[in-house]
Amino acid sequence: MNSVKLKLVGINSKLIPNIFIDDQYVKCKKNEFGSYETDFQTEKNEIKIAFSRELELKSKLWWLYAILSFIVSVFGIFNPPYDRKCISMDCSFIVKLKDVNNINIKFNSLSSSGRAVEVETETSFEEIKNEYTVDKIAKRRWIILLIARILAWIGIAILLGWLIANQID
Repeated sequence: MNSVKLKLVGINSKLIPNIFIDDQYVKCKKNEFGSYETDFQTEKNEIKIAFSRELELKSKLWWLYAILSFIVSVFGIFNPPYDRKCISMDCSFIVKLKDVNNINIKFNSLSSSGRAVEVETETSFEEIKNEYTVDKIAKRRWIILLIARILAWIGIAILLGWLIANQID
């Protein structure tokens, strides 16, 4: 039985990746120093570790969620903003295992291109993919959403002006 201790450093509120080990979603617990850790047991001699960052604007029903959150958040006042850079992450590694394995993953700051993570381990590993990219579909949807919010605020201002003008008459 091989034991894997995975430690993730450098995760902040703007970067919350999905973590998969051998195509199974893994939850990590936050420790007292602000990094995330998980322990994983396997019989295999190698595992595939993958990280991805899924953007909300990339989903199928993004428009429905955007409309509902705009209305519920009092026309966007209390709605947290979407990431305007629309940066997605795609990383995957194959790690050769020993009996006890300590794998430290350090996340780099978000950028439109470049390496997403740095891997520190005593065992050998193969990097399949490790990059940040700008998601063009999410970026286009973010622009559409921004224009729709501006038009909605203009419409609300015109409606309020009309209602106030009718109250004065």
